[in-house]
Amino acid sequence: MIMFNIAKTKPEVRKIAEKYRLPLVLLFGSQVSGRTHPQSDVDIAFLSEKRMSLIEIAKMQIVFSQKLKLKNLELVDLKTAAPLLLKQAAEKSVLLYEKEPFLFANFKIYALKCFMEAKKLFDLRKSSLDKFLQNV
Repeated sequence: MIMFNIAKTKPEVRKIAEKYRLPLVLLFGSQVSGRTHPQSDVDIAFLSEKRMSLIEIAKMQIVFSQKLKLKNLELVDLKTAAPLLLKQAAEKSVLLYEKEPFLFANFKIYALKCFMEAKKLFDLRKSSLDKFLQNV
C-alpha cells in the first residue's frame, strides 16, 4: 500500500513538469480516494503543451517513477483520455503542479463539458442495451 506524500512530491513534480513542458499535473485515483490496497498504483494525469508520442510518455513515466521512487505508476494523458476518466480526474484529484493560475479550474470545466456531451451517448447506449436485454 502506497501512501503518496504530496508535500514532499510537489518540488520534484515541478521539475519534471517544467522539463517535459507539462502545464498541469494531477494526482487522482485510489491515492486520492483513500481506497488503496497492497497492489494499488499511483495515478498521475498530465496535460502537455504538445502532443506526446507513446515513446515520449514511456520515457517520462520512467523519470516520474525514478524521481518519485514509485514502482507502480500509471500516467494518463489528459489530451487523449476518455470522457469518464476526464470527469474522474476533474472531480477527485489533487493538484500537483499548475503552470498558470486557473489552469486546473479551466480543466475541470472542460472535463465536465466533455462528459456532459458524451453522457447523451452513454444514455442512448444504456437504453438500447436495456431494450435488447428485455427481449432476450
